[in-house]
Amino acid sequence: MKSNKIKRLLAATLAATLMMATTLTAAAASGGSSGSSGSSGSDDEEETVVVVEENNNGGGYSAPAAPSVPVVSSNAKITVAGSAVTTTVAGAYDVKTVQGAAVITPAADVRANLGLAAGQTPYIMVFDTNPKKSNLAVACVNAAAEALKGTTVATLNVDLAAKQNGRLVTLSKGSVGMVVGLPKNADTSKTYSIVCVQPGGVVTILEDKDASPATVTFEVKAGLGTYGIVAR
Repeated sequence: MKSNKIKRLLAATLAATLMMATTLTAAAASGGSSGSSGSSGSDDEEETVVVVEENNNGGGYSAPAAPSVPVVSSNAKITVAGSAVTTTVAGAYDVKTVQGAAVITPAADVRANLGLAAGQTPYIMVFDTNPKKSNLAVACVNAAAEALKGTTVATLNVDLAAKQNGRLVTLSKGSVGMVVGLPKNADTSKTYSIVCVQPGGVVTILEDKDASPATVTFEVKAGLGTYGIVAR
C-alpha cells in the first residue's frame, strides 16, 4: 500500500480516537516522565507519520512503575525466535507475548544515534502491554491496524533512555534497531508491520526490515512509545 493511501486512511480512522485525549500510559520501570514529541510526514513507503491535533485540556505522559525484572547487560545473549542474539543496549527485557527482543544496532552507533553525552550509557525497558495497562495507546494501535486491514498480534511498551550516575535520563531524539520474535502462534505467511504510538498523538507505521518469517526488525524511537505488531 502506498504511503499516501495509508496517510489518508489513518487520518480518518485515528482522528476520532486521539482527539479525545493525549495521555499515553506505558509500563516502565522508571517512574513518571512528561512531555511530548512529534515528527513530520514522509513520502517514503517504509515509514508513514500521521500527526493528529492534540487536545489542549491538560493531558501528559504517565509511566507507572512496572514489576521489578532482572536487568540484562549490554552484549548479553538474548534468545529471539529460537536464535541467540547479542543485544547492544543494557536494560529490562520483560516480554512474554513475543519470542524475545534485542537491540541490534552496534554500540558505537547507538551512542551516536542518540547523541549521548559523556558519562551517559544507553538503557532500554521493554514490556508487554494490553488495553488494561495502556488503553489509549493500544486503542490507537488497533485503530491503525484496522486502517491497514490487519490484526494486532502483540503490543509492547518501550522506553529508550540513558543512564547517568545511576539516574534515568529521558531522551527525545534518535533511534536504534530492534529485532523481536513473533508470537509462537503467529502466521508466518503474513506480512508484518509495526505501529508506533508516541505521546502527543504521533502514530508511525514501520515496515519489517528483515527477511526472516519468525521475526520483525524495526527502529525504536528515543523516549517512551507503544509498538504494536500488525499482521496483514
